[in-house]
Amino acid sequence: MNPEFRRNLWLELTPRRIALMVIILALIFFAAAISGGKDYRPAAVAEALYYLIVVLWGSRNAALSVVGEIRDRTWDMQRLSSIAPGAMTWGKLFGSTIYNWFGGAICLAVILAYRISHDGPAPALLDFVYFVEIGVIAQAGALLASLIAVNRRQHHSRLEIFIYQLAGLAAALATFWVWEAADPENVFRQARAAQSIMWWGQSFGLQGFLLLSLGAFTAWILVGCYRQMRLDLKMTNGPSVWFAFLVFIGLYVAGFDAWLTQDAAVAHWHVAAKRLALAATTYGVLTYIMVLLEPKDRVLMRWIGSQLRTLNLRAALGALQSWMMAWIATLAVSVALILWLGSYELNAARDQALAAATLGFIARDTGLFVLAQSWTKRRGDFSALVVLLALYVLIPAIMNGLGMTGLQFIFFPKETSPLWLTAAAPWAEAVAVWAIAAGRLSLADREPGPILQAG
Repeated sequence: MNPEFRRNLWLELTPRRIALMVIILALIFFAAAISGGKDYRPAAVAEALYYLIVVLWGSRNAALSVVGEIRDRTWDMQRLSSIAPGAMTWGKLFGSTIYNWFGGAICLAVILAYRISHDGPAPALLDFVYFVEIGVIAQAGALLASLIAVNRRQHHSRLEIFIYQLAGLAAALATFWVWEAADPENVFRQARAAQSIMWWGQSFGLQGFLLLSLGAFTAWILVGCYRQMRLDLKMTNGPSVWFAFLVFIGLYVAGFDAWLTQDAAVAHWHVAAKRLALAATTYGVLTYIMVLLEPKDRVLMRWIGSQLRTLNLRAALGALQSWMMAWIATLAVSVALILWLGSYELNAARDQALAAATLGFIARDTGLFVLAQSWTKRRGDFSALVVLLALYVLIPAIMNGLGMTGLQFIFFPKETSPLWLTAAAPWAEAVAVWAIAAGRLSLADREPGPILQAG
């Protein structure tokens, strides 16, 4: 058995704690059974308790699984052990929350018994998969957030631990909303009454499609925990897994092109252009997320620059960080979109200019994160966020109040006259920001490169 998981079993599932969980839950269900009322039947109470024990409490324990070890000064000893990253990940994720899953299993048994007796085995099976998925997603999301933070700092306040827990709760809330949208009994669903969803031009059953989607994203979150654990154990990840995720998420989101038919700005576009736009937008969002989360390592960037100057492309591409790969994907798909619009769409010059401008602003903003990190490592990301708030919100609002709306194209994508200026302005800003950042990083200085291990 996984040694980390076994250690957590001994710590969490003591006879006293097991008896306490069983007795308390039994008393609650008995009180619900004799109280009467639809909202107080045992199944409804069990569902609420499941969210409380597995999602809320479980995400807290998952967020503390590694951070608590650091706080108790036992994490360094565990990192020096022979436990592999995979075993450490599963041991921390499911071992630290095993008591929550024990209580959740009791609640789930009550829920499934009610569903089987009233609706049959098929709805009960769907409920079982949903409840397991939302629990795993909440806990894995909290663990992933804490592991990312561990890679950036070694001191974690109670507020920061609560933020890690919130990351897991946000993932669980998104899962809940998605699943509620597919519930035929949901009052909001009755107005639309659609039981199918269009994806890549094909119609799929709504509940089955969403269930498989949640399963896929659960698997990717678990993979993310494993890869982040490798980094925290001072191992290096290769680019293959992140590249596979980029391919997956691009194809997944691009399949929802039917949703863009209501948007007047792109309703006339060919279906291929809509799919390219969705994929490019997804990659752009991922670029912002990853450049915010990942450390902007000077040594790594210098080494990548030296490999590019010597045309050692294989080594340079293998050392790219996730935000760099997301940016390359954004660039490639956006260029494909611009070329497609020019070849197949009439009067596409405006759309091409706005797409190129958006790409330029993403390049400028990623440069701002790197530049801010070169100035102050501790608060660089926060400084970059403040600058972006000023560039996208505060300054344009002031200019709008002063009647200077003609210059807003400097701060966000906006059509200009002449049209070429729409894209030229953000790209000029991007070149200037990156030139300053390159100077700060001293790319001409050669540093030893990282040792890559495939993962």
